[in-house]
Amino acid sequence: MKKISISILLCICMVATLMAGCGKGGSKSSSGKTKIFISTYDPDGAFRDSLVAAIETACDEKGIEHETSAIEGSAEDQLNAIKEASGKGFSAVVCMLKDKDTALQVERAVDGIPVVFVNNCPDESFLKKDQYVYVASDEAVAGTYQAEYALDKLSGKNELNVMILRGEKGHIATKGRTEAARKVLNDSGKKINYVFQDYANWTPDVAKQFYEIFNASGRTADAIICNNDSMAVGVVEALEKCGIDSKTVVVCGVDATAEGCQLVKEGKMGFTVCQNAVNQGKAAADVAELLSQGKSIKDYEGAASSGYQVWVDFEKVDASNVDQYIK
Repeated sequence: MKKISISILLCICMVATLMAGCGKGGSKSSSGKTKIFISTYDPDGAFRDSLVAAIETACDEKGIEHETSAIEGSAEDQLNAIKEASGKGFSAVVCMLKDKDTALQVERAVDGIPVVFVNNCPDESFLKKDQYVYVASDEAVAGTYQAEYALDKLSGKNELNVMILRGEKGHIATKGRTEAARKVLNDSGKKINYVFQDYANWTPDVAKQFYEIFNASGRTADAIICNNDSMAVGVVEALEKCGIDSKTVVVCGVDATAEGCQLVKEGKMGFTVCQNAVNQGKAAADVAELLSQGKSIKDYEGAASSGYQVWVDFEKVDASNVDQYIK
């Protein structure tokens, strides 16, 4: 009887140990399958809508169980949603941060499971190899492409009036795209006059309003560089409303949205940069799956040597290839 009791006790201890190991910081859900929690906020933008849909589609195609939470309130609401989900057996979180400065709170809230950040990158100090990873496109490349296109189209001028419409203040894309575009322009050897710069918050209505105010001042712009297509669309609408042929102004956007591409095809907008939402969504799902399985991302296509970044290529879109991007 004593031997049987000892055996039973040992079995109980082993089971308890295994359960403890799976309960905190485990890489898989209780069912042993990859299970992803997708945390986002009311996107308010064509690209972010597309990115969330692409992540969900990629999960469906891979047979990954997933749940999406799109909060409409504050960053605190997003944290509360993540905390609530942390005890439901998810093996990874894909997170579009409402506020990039809350990354540490998100990492604490998930209680040890991997996090794949998308769209809004936290400070690199909060990223960790094969644990807290950022999947996106390198924003500086988009701004570089825009400025290079504008300089090429305006190569005959030694002095340029440039208008820059920025996205959301504090957003990584706003900073990366704007700084890169300005650097390329400033290094061009031309005299660059920044005649108007402001935050249009990714929206066409604000961009349209800003251009109308700018135009009323009597000033002109040779090039209008917008951090996304939605703002570029607003600019084109404003140009037409003000009686200006948009073909006489170099208007550049980012995202290659359906509306943006159509304007490029019509010649009303010169250039956009495809931030491939489908490829980003697939990469986010792939990386979340790898991390859920305790694997490294080092051999994944686009993985940086840091071990905590995966880059998805931007693609140049102009009149010569826009048909490839119109669906």
